[in-house]
Amino acid sequence: MATVPLRGVDPRTTPTTLDHGGRTVRGWQWEPQDGAAEDAPVVLLVHGFSDSALGGHQLFVQTARHLVARGVVVRSHDRLGQGVSDGEFADITIRDEVDQVVAMIHAADRGQGVHVVAHSLGAVESALAAAREPSLVRTLTLWSPAGVVVDDITKHDEIQGQPLAPVRERGWFDFGGMPLGGAFIADVQDGLDVYGPVSGYTGPADVVHGTEDAIVPVSYGRRYAELLPGARLTIVDGADHGWSAVPFRERLLSLLDERLGLA
Repeated sequence: MATVPLRGVDPRTTPTTLDHGGRTVRGWQWEPQDGAAEDAPVVLLVHGFSDSALGGHQLFVQTARHLVARGVVVRSHDRLGQGVSDGEFADITIRDEVDQVVAMIHAADRGQGVHVVAHSLGAVESALAAAREPSLVRTLTLWSPAGVVVDDITKHDEIQGQPLAPVRERGWFDFGGMPLGGAFIADVQDGLDVYGPVSGYTGPADVVHGTEDAIVPVSYGRRYAELLPGARLTIVDGADHGWSAVPFRERLLSLLDERLGLA
């Protein structure tokens, strides 16, 4: 019988909390059952818009179990207003989420730096955070970075194809049953630059994007790869935004193993 793919190991999981402006950011630390070596690599996973520390369809759970099997310590958090962290989705802004990612990097560092792996909007925020704390980020991996959020809001008056008119009419936007307030839109419209600052991170970086990403065209991944001085760009034929097939996820993990020296 063939081996089932994407199998990892059962990790030792520990709940984590961070304070951010008096509110609690909750998450998890995954590590080997018998503990990690003192010099074990530390990976921080950063989720996308409206997602959670587990990732869409267990993307981050699979990633964590895979890495723990190789002796890595992994941390992942729900940003405020998402998952089980404090706050309301209605109140989130990208600038504040970048601040949260910076705090996550500081909390994860055990004196040897942190490998940051991020998806979608979390990838955008992580690139900005890495540029602010380059000495703490050993490597940066961006899966499907969603820089499109600025063009969607400022040029097309929409988010993922849904018009923003309801925000002006009633003060909030219905994102799949999660009310998103006007603060998110106003933050983007207030001159938010999700590109310029990222060149401040000069360390090793990977940008991985799928050709069939219907949410973020591959051109946005190319732009991040061009702006990050140490970046390697990988375009995966047929992959969608959520990396929603086993071969696509195997490709992500293979590239990550290579970047972390685990291959």
